[in-house]
Amino acid sequence: MKYKVQFFLGYMLLLFVLPMIVANFTSNVYQEKIVVAEQYESNLEQSIVEPSNLQENVVQEQGKNNAEKDVVAEQDKSHPEQDDNKPLEQTSNSMDSISIKQTESKLALVLFTHSHETFIPMVESEYGKTPVYHSNSNIMEFENVIKNDFELNSIRTEFLEVDTMAEMEKTNRKFSEAYAVVRPYLFKQIKTSNYDIIIDLHRDSAKRDITTLNHKNVNYGKLYFVVGENNPNYSSNKGLADTLSSKLNEMIPGISRGVIGKKGDHVDGIYNQDLSKNMILIELGGIENTQDEINRTISVLSRAISLVLQEVPLENKVASNTGTN
Repeated sequence: MKYKVQFFLGYMLLLFVLPMIVANFTSNVYQEKIVVAEQYESNLEQSIVEPSNLQENVVQEQGKNNAEKDVVAEQDKSHPEQDDNKPLEQTSNSMDSISIKQTESKLALVLFTHSHETFIPMVESEYGKTPVYHSNSNIMEFENVIKNDFELNSIRTEFLEVDTMAEMEKTNRKFSEAYAVVRPYLFKQIKTSNYDIIIDLHRDSAKRDITTLNHKNVNYGKLYFVVGENNPNYSSNKGLADTLSSKLNEMIPGISRGVIGKKGDHVDGIYNQDLSKNMILIELGGIENTQDEINRTISVLSRAISLVLQEVPLENKVASNTGTN
């Protein structure tokens, strides 16, 4: 009987009390879920921009971006070298202030009347000798440097295809006859194209202390211009030479030794400059200048010529009354 009563009480407990416990537990879990859900919804609402504030936020963001752009622009003004889109400048810092506004490509003709003139360091390095004239290593070796530097400055370059001093040797001509030997080749070439400038390039015979310039710890070979005073184009030729000399010294002070006029006995006095109003004769460096020094000078010269050709329209005419002999 005792066990029957205990079993009955246990059964009643399970029947009435257990459901209440289960219901209470379920209610607590549900309440916790509601709290978590409410917190999630609250956080979500905070992350949503109301339509009335959306435009304001966009304006604020744009203002922030514009402010950042203004700061970057100011930095670019202060440090222009940081702008990757800007063109590269020439190697010489003193030339950075010189700007070239190029509108069209120009055309130059380069010749070497004294084609075997050389520089002692070049020949000494290659052959172990110290001559000032050489049939293989000479001023004509600078053709590629001239062509490349001129091209960088929008000047197309052609070279007169004649080794003048080799032609002189073949015909037993004297050194003083070099201009007469090259003249028919030059006359024929000028008639084929309208050159903006014609350059007869030489090497001076002066020593290193006269022909070398140290500018900002960099050495250059100095140059100067020779104008024949006995030719009818003297004024035009000298005007072009003066302009180029001034431009060169504006870029690298002292790199040009100036313009020299020559006439009278024991000089040519014309230098074939009567064939064109745009013809110049340049003495480039001296016998003791190195190849690197001459290369640097050619770089400066190419830019100076480009500047002058762009700034001052030049007229090229072959004189009709000049012969080829």
